[in-house]
Amino acid sequence: MSSLVGFISLALAVIINIFLLISNFFIKYNNKIFNLIIKVSSILTIISFFSLMYAYIVSDFSNFNVFQNSHSEKPLIYKISGTWGNHEGSMLLWLSILSIYGFFFSRTENINIKFKQQTLLIQSFLHVLFGLFIVFTSNPFLVNSVIVKEGLGLNPILQDPGLAIHPPILYAGYVGYSIVFSLAIAGLFSDSDNKGWIFVTKRWALISWTFLTGGIALGSYWAYYELGWGGWWFWDPVENISLMPWIAGLALVHSLLMAKGEQIIKKWIIFLSILCFSLSVFGTFLVRSGILTSVHSFASDASRGLFILLIFFIITGFGFLVFLLKTPENSKPINFLFINKVSALVINNILMIIATLTILLGTIYPIIVEVLTNDRISVGGPYFNSTVIPIMIPGFLLMSIAPILSWQTNRIRNARLYVIGFIAISLLVLVQSYLSTFNTWGVLGLILGIWIITASFISIISSYKIDFNFKLLQKINPHIAHIGVGIAIIGITCSSVFKNEYDFNLNEGDTVQIEDTIVKLEKIEMTNEVNFQALRANFLIERNKKVVANIKAGKNYYPVSKMITTEAGIYHELYKDIYFIVGDQKDKNWFVKVYINPFVSFIWIGVLIMVVSGFIGVTRK
Repeated sequence: MSSLVGFISLALAVIINIFLLISNFFIKYNNKIFNLIIKVSSILTIISFFSLMYAYIVSDFSNFNVFQNSHSEKPLIYKISGTWGNHEGSMLLWLSILSIYGFFFSRTENINIKFKQQTLLIQSFLHVLFGLFIVFTSNPFLVNSVIVKEGLGLNPILQDPGLAIHPPILYAGYVGYSIVFSLAIAGLFSDSDNKGWIFVTKRWALISWTFLTGGIALGSYWAYYELGWGGWWFWDPVENISLMPWIAGLALVHSLLMAKGEQIIKKWIIFLSILCFSLSVFGTFLVRSGILTSVHSFASDASRGLFILLIFFIITGFGFLVFLLKTPENSKPINFLFINKVSALVINNILMIIATLTILLGTIYPIIVEVLTNDRISVGGPYFNSTVIPIMIPGFLLMSIAPILSWQTNRIRNARLYVIGFIAISLLVLVQSYLSTFNTWGVLGLILGIWIITASFISIISSYKIDFNFKLLQKINPHIAHIGVGIAIIGITCSSVFKNEYDFNLNEGDTVQIEDTIVKLEKIEMTNEVNFQALRANFLIERNKKVVANIKAGKNYYPVSKMITTEAGIYHELYKDIYFIVGDQKDKNWFVKVYINPFVSFIWIGVLIMVVSGFIGVTRK
């Protein structure tokens, strides 16, 4: 029954949007009726999604999608997350989030009604495209032709609390750019006031970028503790796909800041708005088409890939065609001086786009080579580390000094203080690095991270009267975001450059010393959980002859899918993580790998600050 309700609701939502698009040529709707149609479409889509979720919760195996991706013995959280832990369900989640954004945007006030309706019409057009894709190629409401009593189970890798919430938050970022895209196209068609258009776009761009930041961070943290390779970023193709709209979105958010100085580069903002959503859709095509090999990828159906590729070409082609035919004029000439805020933002934007294109090239180049030569090649960390990072570093340096620059002049406030601070930090880090282990990238990363934090604090102290209230928090919010970036850079640098790796063969009761820590393999035990068998090695961590932690690491075996997953054990400290991986047993000894990851917690702290700063920025008028 729930499958029938879900499919009818989805079909009705698509039909309503088709009707709205066609009837709009003949009927001029008043604002209330137009908004009502949008809201009804959104509610029907959400009903469709929750109908699928209900089928998962009650283990309705008459639904073919539930049969393929669930099992009656799974914990409730994984029954719920199973709703989007597959291709069909994840695309319905995509459409549902798109509808939710449309619902909330229809409630936007203090905006030109004609402009708002044009934006929502473009959203309806996107709803139809993705709705038809789901109905004809990815229907999650197909019914089993035979009666089945049990399902095949969810991919064990996806049975994790972190990954249960990662996709919805990531999609909230991806799909949020649909509103930014629709605003950009409506802005080209509309004669509404530029400043009003910029303000609305700024808010939605910040919402999308913030959710995308949180989604990427959750995925990275999941990979860190679940995949068992000791790192948090692997330059996996699907990771790269999420990073491209994030960098382009960062450029967009900074471009929208130019409205502050009344230097509105409308052409560039519209270009970036179209690019962000196009990259999101292109990433969806790569993941759903099956042409990428990744732990994150879902589908391998050629017809689905072709359909999404068609959607990508329609959206991107339509967007950039309108952009070329109706290119806006700048409201004011750009005051591009040798060193002012506008110059810094423009150069930063250029660097961000170059970095995005570099990642895009490294991601699709192996695909192009395979199509042309039938040879499979891989482009991994060495390429991206040697190209993307050097491009991004000057952008981060500009970001650190941009707040002290003027919009209209070459004047730098408190320039001497910044120069002294930068020199002092550089000398301190260089001396410390020389006395310990010298590494060029490590030195550069630490100088950059510490300098960004220091420059942000100097800017706050010298530019604002310290009065602890929410208004001040809103004013200094960009500096807070930069502090988060600086903290994250320190974490990225230290955990990547200064990490150490140790290999041991241990039996129960054996102890080893790792730096200032004694580790004892206390025992190995096996337990039967609800839907898997667990093997756990219990490690005791001792310091100063006292046990400070008890860490478990091991493997899970899932009988339904006959898969084994690695379960890392991590002892978290502020300044480092001790990371345990248990391998195979040989001659009564267990292979144990231990990583010492310094300052890795700074990555998550920095990202959390950026996310909080993003939501604070949304409240700023």
